[in-house]
Amino acid sequence: MGTAIGRSRRLGAYALVAAAVLSATALGTAPASAASDALWVQSPEGATLSVTPGSYQELSFGLYHDNGDYHVANGVLSLDLSELAGVAEVSVPDNCFLSASGSAATCDIWEVGDIGGTYDGPQVTLGLRTLEGAPAGAELSIGHHGQAETDGPDGVLYTHWGSTPVTVESVPTPDLSLTEPAPVGPVAPGTPLAVPVTVTNNGDAAAKGFRLQVWNTYGLEFPTTYPGCAWTPPVLGTEDMPGGLLDCTFDTVVEPGATVTLPEPLRLTVASHALFERLDVGVEPLEGTQDQNPEDNSTSVPVTAENTADFAVQGDKVTGAAGETVTATVGFRNRGPAWFANIGSGDPVGTVTLTVPEGATVVSAPENCRAEGAATYRCELRHWVAPTDRIQFPFELRVDRVVPNATGAVTLHTSERQAAHDPKPHNAHAELVLNASE
Repeated sequence: MGTAIGRSRRLGAYALVAAAVLSATALGTAPASAASDALWVQSPEGATLSVTPGSYQELSFGLYHDNGDYHVANGVLSLDLSELAGVAEVSVPDNCFLSASGSAATCDIWEVGDIGGTYDGPQVTLGLRTLEGAPAGAELSIGHHGQAETDGPDGVLYTHWGSTPVTVESVPTPDLSLTEPAPVGPVAPGTPLAVPVTVTNNGDAAAKGFRLQVWNTYGLEFPTTYPGCAWTPPVLGTEDMPGGLLDCTFDTVVEPGATVTLPEPLRLTVASHALFERLDVGVEPLEGTQDQNPEDNSTSVPVTAENTADFAVQGDKVTGAAGETVTATVGFRNRGPAWFANIGSGDPVGTVTLTVPEGATVVSAPENCRAEGAATYRCELRHWVAPTDRIQFPFELRVDRVVPNATGAVTLHTSERQAAHDPKPHNAHAELVLNASE
């Protein structure tokens, strides 16, 4: 979650009714008739903050409306945080903006679902971290109200003013953390790995068991699992990056100050298609117990394999008379044997650049290709590619004039990280030839 200060208002109906919002929300909303609609804030019934400095709590809020016959959008949720001053530091998600003083937050909710159909839960989660000197026993509140635009007869909907009580108490809570394992590798594909997992309770209450979740990238495999664990293996076939999940529940009690280690280390195997892998491990107390500091509940283990990923591009040859439109298809292929992903950054694994042959004009390009000048197009790949993946980019070219052997370039651009593991860098270049001579 990020914290933003300042706000740049969007234009639209909200700007026109800003003055009306204050008066309407203060007066409340009249009961909705059968043909009208009503807007509501979903909010917690209450929250308890531990008086321990640094302890953390999350509160979720949302906007929803009653009548699914109407489309409600451009919602604005306003939160009054003034009573939390000096008690808790508040963090907000990216769709919210804090006032300069931190006493109020305004959150954009672009689509507002209806309670009987499209509403799928809160859209805003606040993070509250207790400050040094917070008074035990303090009874505070977070005020909230909202408005949104509708295509129904009301035009704009407003909620009632409401509030969520927040109490500061000396509530003992566990604070589980994970010891960060050392990076692994480079190791050969097929190598078995043993990754120890150690859980420490830095809090002031026992954790009566804990849940451990381990997410693994496509190049790591769990040959076996623990009792009480379920493993979902990574699969290909969708646009989502393939990853597996090991989900475990342990009834081991972790007393304050105690450290426990799993009965056995996590055991994995480096797959034949592995290269740059990652293991993400997370832990949390059972029974819905709030962890005092969730920020140290997870860790990552990078695993590097001794492998290569041969990236190549594909050119084409097409023929057309003056005035004709022809389709030329250029493409990308991962010849493996490894997959490749920019797991942390989410950046594309590379781009394919096409220089259009002389005498031709692009009249239609793929949606993930953009023009850079009159005769150059840059096509972006996704952030991961599996072995043997083929990605094609069809271009429709209008032949303005026939130029024998008109040749355009197809060039692949990747990161230095990938290039260092590419055994055949020469096949990152190809040609698109228009009207080749016999």
